Amino acid sequence: MSPPRQLQSPIILTLRLDKATHQLLTGLRSKYFPPHRNFLTAHVTLFHAIPAHRFDELDHQLNSICSSRSGWDVFFGEPEKMGNRGVYLLCRERPSSTVEKIHRQLLSDLKKGIQDDKDKLTNQDLQPMRRPHVTVLNKASSEEEVDTCLKEVKELFDGMKKDGQKEGQHKGRAVGFEVWEYLGGPWKSIKEYSFQGEGEGSG
Repeated sequence: MSPPRQLQSPIILTLRLDKATHQLLTGLRSKYFPPHRNFLTAHVTLFHAIPAHRFDELDHQLNSICSSRSGWDVFFGEPEKMGNRGVYLLCRERPSSTVEKIHRQLLSDLKKGIQDDKDKLTNQDLQPMRRPHVTVLNKASSEEEVDTCLKEVKELFDGMKKDGQKEGQHKGRAVGFEVWEYLGGPWKSIKEYSFQGEGEGSG
C-alpha cells in the first residue's frame, strides 16, 4: 500500500505482531471491548500522534531500523486491571526491553527533527515507553464487567500453561511496524514494515 502524498491527520505507530498472535488478541478485544467504542484491532502503540507532515522522516527511520535487525519473541498472558475501567495484557519480550530500546531510539531521532512548533510531539509521546501492552477492555460500564473480563482472560491463559511455568502465556513474534492515520476514532493503515526474515511488508 502506498502512502498518500500528504497525510492530513496525526500519525500513529504500532508494533506489528505475527498473524496468529494478532488474531488471538483481536479476538479478545472484540469479545470484551464495548462494541460502540471498538474501532480497532489489537495493537501495541509506540507513538500516538506524530505530526502528519513528518511521515517521510519517520518512514526513513523505520526503513533503517528494519534493514538492520530481525524480529524477536513476544509473550502475552498476564492480564492486569487498568484502573476500574479496563484490562490489558503485558507484552514480555526476549531479548527483554527490545521495544523500549527501539522507542528510545525513535524518540531521540524525532526530537532532533523538531525545528518549530508544528514539528513538536505531544506530552504523551515525549514520555519514555514503559510496560508495552495490548488493551483488551477499556471504558467498561461497570467494575463487575472488568472483573469478569480479568477472570475469563486469566483462565484462558492458564489453560496454555506448560510444565514448569508459573503463568500460562502465548508466544508470538514482533515482525515489524505499522503506520496509521488517525481518523477521529477509526485508524487508517498507511504502511507496513517488516524486520529482516519476518516476511515482506510494503516498506
